[in-house]
Amino acid sequence: MEALYKAWFTDYIPFDGNRPINWKKSDIYSIADIIYGAPFASKLFNTSGEGMPIIRIRDLKEQAFVTYTTEKHPKGHLIQPGDIIVGMDGEFRPYIWGNTEAWLNQRVCIFDNKRPKGKAFVLFTIKPLLYRIEQTQVATTVIHIGKKDYDAFEFYLPDNNTLDQFDEITSPMIDQIVVNSLESKRLAELRDALLPKLMSGELDVSDLDL
Repeated sequence: MEALYKAWFTDYIPFDGNRPINWKKSDIYSIADIIYGAPFASKLFNTSGEGMPIIRIRDLKEQAFVTYTTEKHPKGHLIQPGDIIVGMDGEFRPYIWGNTEAWLNQRVCIFDNKRPKGKAFVLFTIKPLLYRIEQTQVATTVIHIGKKDYDAFEFYLPDNNTLDQFDEITSPMIDQIVVNSLESKRLAELRDALLPKLMSGELDVSDLDL
């Protein structure tokens, strides 16, 4: 998908190497709404699985459920499989969420694509923009990104026909990534549940014909 995005929207290969004149400069809000996480109370966090999982920046890479909360914040938003999530401190990397629903914590946000099948375009449009901010910030501690930075994001928006073609190719790929990730996590949970029973002899598989 990234190679296709580069070929079409950076190198303009299908357009004889030139950006079409009808592609107009636009802001990020033309293709996505940005949903910000709520300030859940850390005193209600737990690691015993009580309540709903809550996703912090440190959880994005592994996409694992580590922390839970019993709080139901009035501004809370549940992350859904396939959402594009970005951490706003330290590293600004976009991730395709490949786990089940969980609360979105503060300093984590979602880029919610406005085009029904436009996740891939949003993903690969924001990726270099986020990286540019990350590389230009100089800080002695942790670097941060915020709404002011997002407001300044600019790119050339292709015509609808071109976007439709790109979406038709890439949307099934995004869907498959999410399906594969969910299945992988389901199998990992099954393994973790069965392995102790196998090791202890609680489950006898000696009669299985493999």
